[in-house]
Amino acid sequence: MPVLSDFLRKRRRRPRRLQADSSKSNSKKNSNNSNKMSTASSGKSQRGRASSLTSINNFEHLASVEKAGWLNKWTNYLKGYRQRWFVLDSNATLSYYRNPSEVGHTCRGSINLQEARVHTDKTTSCIVISGQSQTFHVKPHNEMDRQQWVNSLEYMRHKAVTKAESEEDEDAQLAQTDSSRSDALILSNRQISGKLCDLRTAANMMNKQGDELMRALNGTVETDKNSLAERADLLKMTTAAVIQAAEEFVELSEQSAKRLNKIVAVEHKEKAFLQEQLEALAKQHSSLERAASKYSSGVPVSAYSDQEDEFHDAEEDLIMPCNSTSPAGVHAAPTVRTDRRHSGAGDPSSSISSSPSPDAPKGKQRRNTVPERPDLPINLWSIMKNCIGKELSKIPMPVNFSEPISVLQRVTEDLEYADLLEIGAKLSTLEQMCYVAAYAASNYSTTGHRTNKPFNPLLGETYEFDRMEDLGWRSVTEQVSHHPPAAAHHAEGRGWTMYQDFTMTSRFRGKYLSVIPIGFTHVVFPSTNSHFSYRKITTTVHNIIVGKLWIDNHGEMEITNHTTNEKCVLKFIPYSYFSREQPRKVYGIVRDSEGIPKYVVQGTWDKSIDMLKVSSWNGNHEKPKVEVDETSLKRIWTAHPLPKGAEKMHNFTKFAIELNEPEDGVAPTDSRLRPDQRMMENGQWDEANKKKLEIEEKQRIVRRRREAEKELAMKRGDKYEEYEPTWFVRVQDESNGALIHQYKGGYWEAKEQHDWNKCPDIF
Repeated sequence: MPVLSDFLRKRRRRPRRLQADSSKSNSKKNSNNSNKMSTASSGKSQRGRASSLTSINNFEHLASVEKAGWLNKWTNYLKGYRQRWFVLDSNATLSYYRNPSEVGHTCRGSINLQEARVHTDKTTSCIVISGQSQTFHVKPHNEMDRQQWVNSLEYMRHKAVTKAESEEDEDAQLAQTDSSRSDALILSNRQISGKLCDLRTAANMMNKQGDELMRALNGTVETDKNSLAERADLLKMTTAAVIQAAEEFVELSEQSAKRLNKIVAVEHKEKAFLQEQLEALAKQHSSLERAASKYSSGVPVSAYSDQEDEFHDAEEDLIMPCNSTSPAGVHAAPTVRTDRRHSGAGDPSSSISSSPSPDAPKGKQRRNTVPERPDLPINLWSIMKNCIGKELSKIPMPVNFSEPISVLQRVTEDLEYADLLEIGAKLSTLEQMCYVAAYAASNYSTTGHRTNKPFNPLLGETYEFDRMEDLGWRSVTEQVSHHPPAAAHHAEGRGWTMYQDFTMTSRFRGKYLSVIPIGFTHVVFPSTNSHFSYRKITTTVHNIIVGKLWIDNHGEMEITNHTTNEKCVLKFIPYSYFSREQPRKVYGIVRDSEGIPKYVVQGTWDKSIDMLKVSSWNGNHEKPKVEVDETSLKRIWTAHPLPKGAEKMHNFTKFAIELNEPEDGVAPTDSRLRPDQRMMENGQWDEANKKKLEIEEKQRIVRRRREAEKELAMKRGDKYEEYEPTWFVRVQDESNGALIHQYKGGYWEAKEQHDWNKCPDIF
């Protein structure tokens, strides 16, 4: 066999190296015995034993050895750094405990490195590990210990990311069609059969050489010492070949079994999900038949109610918004009751100050339409059945489910009502809080109409939006990370600066899809030296398969002024059929640094936000109840109406229509220049899907090459430079300690000079 002969040629010098390894092994064994005697005599501590375990000089061992040891972890400003026992396991999870005895049962916190960022500060010897929900700030005891921990963390993160990305590629292939799964199984069987054939050939050769050696030793065949030694060496090499072939066969069998398990799991999920949806359809069909029967017999349909069929799931099936995107054929939402304490009495129009129309500012003439969305049939089930339980940002989706803008442009769309920040820059800090809250709520104003997902950006993709001439601000966004997918955004306007890291996690559960943003949005007003920050709330898309799609935003958003310690908890009330709350309601209390309520912010996230002064409260800091001065009501934000024909233009607002308008002079990585996205906007969906696959495959090739280079550098012990964004740099956020990407400048200067040499070739 050619494979075996190649292997034997490579093994010609192996016996000499085996002897060297053997001498090293004996030396190491003696050294270990000496170390054990030394340890027993000196009575070293648990910490000392762990330190000796982690003294690893090459990366080959890191994949199979857990790293553990003492590190000084930052706790708070009162206690400072405290010694904790950290464990890095083979699954790339970093956990910490108060002492080694807690390992296995009392974990104090953990971070999965696959979705984390690792940052080192050589001046302070501090290592920052920033995960999705928490951040560790640790200090090793010396420089050698620090370097070992950094190497281990980076290597295990690299290993986890590489494994995850290879699994994503495999999942994407399996998710395409049922035939691809059959092809995968056929390929696995062929590979196993081929490896088994190699193993049998090597085993037969080993048996043959063993018989010849035995005959030579028994004297049945004339031979000399040199010939005998050659036969023995040949048998050794053949035996090694058999062992290697056996190991490869076992490894390939494990991979095939894992692939088979994945396919079985996917098929099982599809079957269970299909059965669930069929049951839901059957119940709806039965309900409609009964309603039609009662209607034909003269009984009003509105009087009909079947508690079992129609109201079997209060949390999901009954959450229905009272608007144009709510499912048809169900009860309307209850009549809204206005609380006079918060809404004001009489006609408040005299005290209302609406946001200016987007047509008001003068400047460049921009487009006001986009090509209409084609009304093409979509086999939703063929796509969504492979997405259950998976991360939305990692699912390869055809353009049929997209809107012709990228995530970077969707993030930039937050600035549609940036005039709120310009107004807030001239106010007191508590009033600024009200306007920041209104700005945060306005970010969700279009979600009630937009049910299609934006394009996932490529690593290094950028988007600029320069509206300084007409709106008084400009913005630049860049996709700075692939694992985890993250976009960095920086905008500056008249009297304010806004920046954010946008990362999200999402899960599709069949009936609904939840999108949970991760990271903070920051707003800075130099006039008052105020620095505000907040986390975005959860967005849920309901009725993914059955019924009409509708969207709800819900959760609590804590807005903090880090300069004054003033706070506002802005509540996005989840919609419920049984609730008397106004649908899409937003309500928050603005408190001063002492925790005393000063303002109330209220309204809906899709229409308007008002602010009112607090006249009195109950004095309960935990559960405050306030009375407001109704005469102080002031409308600080009103949503812009949709343009005419918006339902045929992806339900875009005028601002959204302008986002993907072609523009000269932008960076070659700008989302406007992405060919598949432009084809999709122009209605060329088939061409867009083909181009999308080409672009994504190009990105995978670059990613695999980078991973291979990093793997090789680590094995050599060389330092490998991680991917660095073009316009942003990773730093530690002073307000909360998390790792963020900060705009380092240079973009607008490069645009002015028409110098885009720094930009990668991604399209």
